[in-house]
Amino acid sequence: MLDALRIIVKNGALVLFLILQIICFYWIVKYNQRQSQIYFYSGQVYSNLISLQYQSILNYFSLQQKNDSLAEENKLLLKRTFDQINKSNLDTQLHTLSKNLYEIIPANVVNNSLVKRNNTITLDKGSNDGVSKGMGVITVQGVVGIITDVSEHFSLVLSLLHSKSRISCKIPKSGFIGTMVWDGKDPMKLQLEDIQRYALINIGDSIVTSGYSIIFPQDISVGKITSFHVEPGAFTYTIEATPTQSFFNLDQVYIINHPYRSEKENLEHQSEKYE
Repeated sequence: MLDALRIIVKNGALVLFLILQIICFYWIVKYNQRQSQIYFYSGQVYSNLISLQYQSILNYFSLQQKNDSLAEENKLLLKRTFDQINKSNLDTQLHTLSKNLYEIIPANVVNNSLVKRNNTITLDKGSNDGVSKGMGVITVQGVVGIITDVSEHFSLVLSLLHSKSRISCKIPKSGFIGTMVWDGKDPMKLQLEDIQRYALINIGDSIVTSGYSIIFPQDISVGKITSFHVEPGAFTYTIEATPTQSFFNLDQVYIINHPYRSEKENLEHQSEKYE
């Protein structure tokens, strides 16, 4: 107590000065409308800044939860899209049987190569999450690739940007079926093969999955035509397309699976012995 009194006495002039400054500030704000408005406006500004910073911190720590929630919402939207595709191509009875057939597993990209001829993508979901070899991988933008290898916690995707990637596609405007491949050069350019030269096509035409392979539902976006021509003596177009899903910013993906995929593939493999 005595020490505190000594400090006050020793610094009495400074303490008195601070007290008088506070009293003067109070009177100025209280009895002057202009200064009062400035004070309350400034207080509101700084209060809002503090609130925004506080909210930013909260948002940062809840970001993962929001991403997971968004992934679940997109998963439901994709299921609804697949159901609508089934409904538009089958009668009511068959649609009832096929409803919700495609299983959807949200996943995150943990590694993605772009500069190789055979590029792969690593996902953070594996066999413990229900992932198996041969499942398709898409985003809300379009096709990404097919699962080739699986461990307990991770899976490897054969990207569209792989020399062995072959996706059955069609051009909706003309209805012609072809195969989407990659020549190993530009990651923004895919090649659509086997489209007959008499097909009516245009730059900007959409390319979607054909539905011939059960790996992907029908009409999932793959790319858009950027150029085409016919080589002398050729019966098919040389077509280049840009993928609808850019592989430079790949982050959130969805692994999809049809429960009858293995049954269909086994049946088709058995038919090969009759060829």
